[in-house]
Amino acid sequence: MTDPAAGEKKASNIVVTLKAGGVFFAVANVICVAIVCWAYLSVKFEPKTMSVTGSARKTIVSDRIVWTGRVVVKDPDLKVAYEALQRSMGMVTAFLVNAGLPVDDITSSSIGTDRKYRQQVLFQPSSGSNVQPIIVNTDVVEMYTLTQIVTVNSHDIAKVANAARTITSLIKDGVEIDSFAPSYLYTKMAELKIDMIAEATKDATARADQIVSNAHGRLGKLVEARLGVMQINPKGVTNTSAEGNNDTTSYEKDIISVVNVRFEVL
Repeated sequence: MTDPAAGEKKASNIVVTLKAGGVFFAVANVICVAIVCWAYLSVKFEPKTMSVTGSARKTIVSDRIVWTGRVVVKDPDLKVAYEALQRSMGMVTAFLVNAGLPVDDITSSSIGTDRKYRQQVLFQPSSGSNVQPIIVNTDVVEMYTLTQIVTVNSHDIAKVANAARTITSLIKDGVEIDSFAPSYLYTKMAELKIDMIAEATKDATARADQIVSNAHGRLGKLVEARLGVMQINPKGVTNTSAEGNNDTTSYEKDIISVVNVRFEVL
């Protein structure tokens, strides 16, 4: 026979459980509604923004030139090679001074010495054999090669460029010289970059303002600005690279600055 008291207790437990479950689902429902409302309000009141890229371009002319030449002499006698190098370097310096360049703009490197040692054949295979000969270097110097670098660093671009083109005429006088292409530099780049960034930012702002105005909106405050790399190319060239170009081969150059900005839209 079923105990009436036990039945009443079981029914009471079921009622309590249902009440607790109801409370849980009610709280969960409130939380879900709160989350939905929060998401809606966040989207509704989140500031609207737009990103724009601005750029600035300027043509500049180099104000400094660096030229290097390499003088080489060879002789089996080290002393004779050294004396020949001194004569050749003297002729190079005289040529540059006669071209109108101050001595203070001319510098010379230390002398590089290379030794070629006489080789001796220890084993010479017979003709037609696939065996390679055995050749070793001896400790006897067969030839000394002395090298010295001359550098001109000057603001007188025209004179240095002309000297770089004509200095190889010394070859007819017995001077073995290699003339390398000059490097054309712009020494006020730090100041120019600041102006270029300002111009690029101004361009980006004008673009953003025009876009928003056409859409009957209003431009808000600046939210973010990211500076792109500078591109310095020969005049008329538009090459770009992720690291930025820095041309030193041309007298006239184009410098391009890019800025990416993000504004609030009201």
